[in-house]
Amino acid sequence: MPEIITLKEIPAETVVHKSGKGPYSLIPETIQELNLWIKENGHTPAGPPVGVYLNNPMMPPEELLWEIRIPLKVEEPLAHPDTETTPGVKEIPDREVLAAVREGAFDTLGGVLQGMIRFMVANGYRLAAAPEEVFLKDPVSTPPHEMEGEVRLTVEERT
Repeated sequence: MPEIITLKEIPAETVVHKSGKGPYSLIPETIQELNLWIKENGHTPAGPPVGVYLNNPMMPPEELLWEIRIPLKVEEPLAHPDTETTPGVKEIPDREVLAAVREGAFDTLGGVLQGMIRFMVANGYRLAAAPEEVFLKDPVSTPPHEMEGEVRLTVEERT
């Protein structure tokens, strides 16, 4: 279980995103694709990339579903076509999250999520969206065993 879990308010943001299927080792390539798209389309990132884990990280690698998001600095809403070959742009609403820092390769993710989910349930929350991770170190240039991220669970109070 993570040592420290905090409750945070995350403001709404506009993100460029692309979905993926397969091992998490494909994430750095997807981040590079999104960064290239941002540059080619004249946008500016507003923060580090975020991985969203759409199914159980304990699944076989070829069955893993995930999405990469990069927040954008925007003055007004953006409209870009979302096709199989281009990333999409969408608004992520403000949300309340439980957050904990994860260090090491992606195979540590399952244990961190299990601990956070136990904490979430014990403290009267329920999951409101797929788990996500803000990459605190660049997944493109950082060796897997040196990775660091802030794992987030979007939560709401149980009623």
